[in-house]
Amino acid sequence: MNKYINSLMRVYLFFFPLKFMRYHSYRIEKFVQSIALKFDKKGKNILDIGAENSPYKKYFKHIGYFTQDIKQNSTKTIDFVGDINGGLLNIKDESFDFILCTQVLEHIKNPDNAFKTFNRILKPGGKLFLTTHQCFEEHMIPYDYFRFTRYGLKFLGESSGFSLQHIAPHGGIFHVLALIIDTIPIKLFFKKGFIYYIYLFVFTIPILIFNIFCYILDFLDRDKIMTLNYECIYEKKIK
Repeated sequence: MNKYINSLMRVYLFFFPLKFMRYHSYRIEKFVQSIALKFDKKGKNILDIGAENSPYKKYFKHIGYFTQDIKQNSTKTIDFVGDINGGLLNIKDESFDFILCTQVLEHIKNPDNAFKTFNRILKPGGKLFLTTHQCFEEHMIPYDYFRFTRYGLKFLGESSGFSLQHIAPHGGIFHVLALIIDTIPIKLFFKKGFIYYIYLFVFTIPILIFNIFCYILDFLDRDKIMTLNYECIYEKKIK
């Protein structure tokens, strides 16, 4: 069944590229790919926080790849089961070279403590690769707590012993506009049921065209102070 769904998804994305249909997801994928190209080396270890079914494991062929989540998944591939709000005490101090944390921070009740845990787990000079939302709908309800600015992300890192080496927005105001316009009919009229799928079938091509238009217009937004998402690279300071 999963193979069938994956095949359908590949066909869908061929005609309706993720770059235009779900821009921040596309940017997250590219961010992780770029990390793997640079840091996927033998003799190093990376911990994927909130890994669930490990969608990014395919990019890490050489590094020791380990996973964490709040509960075990159906395939029993989570190495460290635990709540990050509790400090992940089942993971030893300074045991990882890298941490990957994608779209998890907004679901953590105490982000400050999460950063302190990341710092404890990482070796001196270790890196934290993180993505999280600025402008996005509530999701995984009720476990959705925060949205972050670039200044908040910088503060969280620096107050926990990190230096922020890289931060970049995933799109500007026109990508935010595209997300809002794309989802208005679903939120107001077609939340579920057969009519939802009819809406998607009928309007997918107009949505694609509109999103391409917004993608082009977004080059006009140079400041990008309203964005869907941020990608960050932190480095643990060496004392």
